[in-house]
Amino acid sequence: MSPPHGAIWYEVQHLKEYADNVVIITCEHTPSVAEGWNAVFQAFPEEAWGVYCARDTAWMPGSLPKLAWHMWKASRDSSIEVALMNWTYPIGFGIYNSFGMTRAAIGRFGLFDENIYPAFHEDNDFQIRQARMQPPMKVFRLPDVILQHGKRNESSYQSGVYTADDPNDAQRESNMRSFWQQRFFTNGVYLMRKWGCPGRTWAACKYQTPFNKALPVWYWQTSRHQRALDRGLTSNDTHVIDGNGEVVYARPKDDNYVGWAGYKESAHVCRITGPPGVVARNASGVWCI
Repeated sequence: MSPPHGAIWYEVQHLKEYADNVVIITCEHTPSVAEGWNAVFQAFPEEAWGVYCARDTAWMPGSLPKLAWHMWKASRDSSIEVALMNWTYPIGFGIYNSFGMTRAAIGRFGLFDENIYPAFHEDNDFQIRQARMQPPMKVFRLPDVILQHGKRNESSYQSGVYTADDPNDAQRESNMRSFWQQRFFTNGVYLMRKWGCPGRTWAACKYQTPFNKALPVWYWQTSRHQRALDRGLTSNDTHVIDGNGEVVYARPKDDNYVGWAGYKESAHVCRITGPPGVVARNASGVWCI
């Protein structure tokens, strides 16, 4: 959970009334989506399986026991590595608003790329890596495990970050949506460079390994210097430009870009990851690819 203890923290506290052994992880600094997922996976290394769901989703009655049955079976016979859910309406690109993974699958897949900050495109990287694993990961959609996303009567997918939380402050909502839209494009540029996707489309990504280097599929690393290099971004007073000279987005007035790349300028450490447990921080230098 992110500081300070806002409304969602108090909501989660109520889980303790319905289940045993509830653990709430609170981070000192606001984590990205990938950082939050990784924190949970690393905090419970002995668990046989785990499941993620977005906060604006709801499990339909009877779905959680069915999910548990599928995942316990998969943890024993490896029939499923990644479980996807069914939804009350065709959710399209939002299908990764919930997924389950076995411990063995997490060990093979590794951790999620923390260069994707603070959110958007985690599922694109997830799917590309799944297909490039050798052998490819076993992904199965559970037909009897059903979730609802968004409001009760919604019939199409709308990301929760675009739905107004404060109807009394239209300007604040507009600024928030503008910020998320910028991150959407920036993260997309990074991943398309990482997997060699021409024309900014996901349909024909060419690289089988990150950046077409002799690296494991699970490879990623973050550093203050490496993130700027990987993204190929430069900026002037008005625009941020990618490695091909194309404008990624117009910078908001008075924006200094500090913190947008997901790291603190004072943090010169390098974070390298593989399967859980193969994580190192190197304060003496930066390993560039």
